[in-house]
Amino acid sequence: MSPSLKAILMPEWLRVWLHHNLLPALGMRTEQVTLGLLKGIYDTLLLLLLGSGFLVGGRYYMDGQYALPRITQATVLKWAPISDQIARQTDIPREVPLVLWFKESSMQAVNPELCTGIIGAYDLVRSGEHPCFTPGPISDIEVREQLIIGAAEYKKRCPEVTYYTQNPETIKRCYFAYNAGTGAAKRLDPDESAYVMNNFDEAHTNMVYSDVELGTVQVEAMGAWPAHLSIQSLISSQWDEAERPLSLTLLDISTRVYDWASFGISSLLNKSFTTETEMTFPEFRSMPDAACLENPHLLGRPSLRPNLNPVTESAILTQDVHGCSYNLPGLDISSDNVTAVLQAPMSGHLTTYTDRWYNSTIRIENDEWIVWLLHPRSYLLKEGEVKRGQAVGIMGAVGYATGPHVHYTIYDKLNEVFVDPRDFLP
Repeated sequence: MSPSLKAILMPEWLRVWLHHNLLPALGMRTEQVTLGLLKGIYDTLLLLLLGSGFLVGGRYYMDGQYALPRITQATVLKWAPISDQIARQTDIPREVPLVLWFKESSMQAVNPELCTGIIGAYDLVRSGEHPCFTPGPISDIEVREQLIIGAAEYKKRCPEVTYYTQNPETIKRCYFAYNAGTGAAKRLDPDESAYVMNNFDEAHTNMVYSDVELGTVQVEAMGAWPAHLSIQSLISSQWDEAERPLSLTLLDISTRVYDWASFGISSLLNKSFTTETEMTFPEFRSMPDAACLENPHLLGRPSLRPNLNPVTESAILTQDVHGCSYNLPGLDISSDNVTAVLQAPMSGHLTTYTDRWYNSTIRIENDEWIVWLLHPRSYLLKEGEVKRGQAVGIMGAVGYATGPHVHYTIYDKLNEVFVDPRDFLP
């Protein structure tokens, strides 16, 4: 942001007075006030999305391994914003309320004859803590109420989970705890549970499930973990669609506005994002999936070479080279800040898109190199020329990801090979 524009938006005397007089007197920092206000606006917008619950996305479907029925896909898109808002309030992953609903009632807004409600809630009804749910069709307001109950019960049985949790083992065990109880979840393996894993792959198909009421049965329905992946991919795949439900459009826009505003305010406060700090690598690197990497060219123009870490804050290596199987070998880099700003490792032409695995992607190319940054939750730029060190996005976990991070890949155009990103990091 230019100095003249900063001066117009916030005169120097006003910035100094706020920073040194008013906010200290209130016991607050500038960043706390600003980002708190943005979060309040953001959460308010999500609450308003309840009014758009009647909207459906009938023409959208997930083209992937864990396909949901078309009518279920439309219901997922209808309730995705509400599920996200409930998940934020409860501090659980955003897909969980929808997965619980899918497992309990196939996303039908109808209470069963045994009067426990679409989300199950056997313990609440049988203990008398909650009155019996009236059998038959229910309204959107009642669906939301029961999604909240399911989310609260899930959090109660798995308190260590958060909104940002994406570790598959943690989420699988949480689904197991919700369904079988915390005692069983501590003793048994969720990978052996039909409720959690059925139809995940060939080794987890038509699994046997034992229930105190149903007895022992062979399960054909999709387990909670495959349902989690299918719902996650279905929602993520909508971000780049030209036509999509209004509810998803508003959710996406609100996230991007929040990220853009946070970045703009940080820039206004003269916060620098570029980092040259080193990232720790293990002394002995184990890279069994590095067969597709070759040596980079040594000559060429130094100004074109990618030589910055794309993650600007407290960069952490979470997985060494992998990805040869899908022709995009690279490193996974995360941060202590799960919404860290991403920067361009080099100058070049930037494009953004969602790939066939539903990964949001930033691609930068110049005359000698191509780099890819996967999974950002927001793009700060969409297309055009970008300079080295310029902010390009916000780190996220969109697509096939187990937590907020960046999958960082480098291609050498002169030698026509993929190369080890470690050789290009400060």
